[in-house]
Amino acid sequence: MMYLRPFDPWKSELCTCPPKYSLNPYTGCSHGCLYCYASSYIKDFFHLREKKNLIESLKREIKKIPENSLISLCNTSDPYPPVEKIKKITRKCLEIFKQHHMRVIIITKSDIVLRDMDLLRETSCVTFTITTFKYYKKLEPNAPSSFDRFKAIERLSKEGIPVGLRLDPIIPLLNEDEVEIILKEAKNCGVRHVTASTFKPRWDSWKRVSRVFPEIAEKIESLYFRDGTKISNSLYLPESLRKNLMIKVKKICDSLSLTFSSCREGFLELSNAPSCDGSHLIQEKSFSPAQVSTVF
Repeated sequence: MMYLRPFDPWKSELCTCPPKYSLNPYTGCSHGCLYCYASSYIKDFFHLREKKNLIESLKREIKKIPENSLISLCNTSDPYPPVEKIKKITRKCLEIFKQHHMRVIIITKSDIVLRDMDLLRETSCVTFTITTFKYYKKLEPNAPSSFDRFKAIERLSKEGIPVGLRLDPIIPLLNEDEVEIILKEAKNCGVRHVTASTFKPRWDSWKRVSRVFPEIAEKIESLYFRDGTKISNSLYLPESLRKNLMIKVKKICDSLSLTFSSCREGFLELSNAPSCDGSHLIQEKSFSPAQVSTVF
């Protein structure tokens, strides 16, 4: 089994990510986020476990890809669960990447990433997912608080490590009224790029959100199940509503001098950033798309 793989989100035509590799140091995630999509296709997803022989395998696999390739940590599970403080598996992966001169984009909800600042300078950036101030204890029950994440953003920024924000997912009637305050705080803490996305539930995540927020789910159910569209096993809000939400975010980003992009929304014309995932924040170096498509 190859652990380091070309990133390919279900071959989605709506994905605008640059060519990159993806690695998930752990299988599953302990954050327990209600909106998580990965639980729909990974068995026992909320039961975190180590990957067998990961570090040994990675040492072999890393030799098969060119130096300066872009690697994403990670697109399914958080690379910094609480057990990472002890196991240090993600740190070991970062050490290998540094030895082989790779560029790394980290996607996390955890302030544990601060431990690894010594490995993140020069060729890395960190993107924090922050969805809400009001409901994070219910929406992301086992993840660090949104306040702790912003403290980590500020610390990384002061250390010269570029930081992006994933405002994801935006759920109508639940957190859409928090968009502006989140973006303003992001700017104050040093965020430079924003990637936004609407809630795209699969059946299991819809059930979790409905159970915890029954009144909101009742009000927005028809937007998904009657008026929305199903794409790649996910339910999408009506296109006009999604676009209006993305325009709202972009206008606020423009006012704050933040670059903006959306994730799997289909509104490429709204993006004003060199990359949708924020990887452009990493120091620019030569990189060919063919590096990803021809290696394995």
